[in-house]
Amino acid sequence: MSDKVLVIRAEDGRVVQSVIEEGKIEDVVKNYARRALNEWEPIYSDFVVLRDKYEVRLKLPISPEQFEKFSKYGLERTPDGYAVFSITIYTISFDNFWIEGSYQDRKMYLIAPYVDENIKKELEEAAAGSTLIQQTTMGGGEVDFSELEEELEELEEEEKPKKTKRRRRRK
Repeated sequence: MSDKVLVIRAEDGRVVQSVIEEGKIEDVVKNYARRALNEWEPIYSDFVVLRDKYEVRLKLPISPEQFEKFSKYGLERTPDGYAVFSITIYTISFDNFWIEGSYQDRKMYLIAPYVDENIKKELEEAAAGSTLIQQTTMGGGEVDFSELEEELEELEEEEKPKKTKRRRRRK
C-alpha cells in the first residue's frame, strides 16, 4: 500500500524543498539517505539518521473527518481538552557541526507521514528552526564565526593533494 510521505529539506534556517511523495515511508527515508550520503563531507560533519516521535496536539472539538484521519495514529483525548497523537518522523543530518558542546545542523531532511497542511507547516517550521545557526553561545556572548571559517579553510587546504616538484638529475 502506498502512503503520502512529506519530505522537507532545510538549510541554514529555511526550507528549500517541501514535497509530498507516494510510497512506503521506509523506502522514501532510504532513498533520501542515499541522496544525502552523496552530499556528505565526512571530514566536516557527522552523518546521522534518527527516528523519533512528533506529538501533535489539537484543540477539541475536531471534525468527524479529522477523527477518522487521525485515529490511525493513536488519537487520544486529554483531560485538558486536546486531541493528541504521535507520528514517526525521520531526520537525516548530513551537514552539521559542534560548537561549545552544542550540536548544530546546517542541512537536513525531515521525513514524516503526510497528515494535513497544518501539520506540514508545523514540521516545516521545526526543520527550519533546527538548521538556524544560533548566533549566541550558552553564556550569552557572541560567537566569532570568522574563527570557524578560518579553521574550515585550513582543513580544506590540508585535504588538497600536495604538488611536488621533481628535479631532474644532470648527467
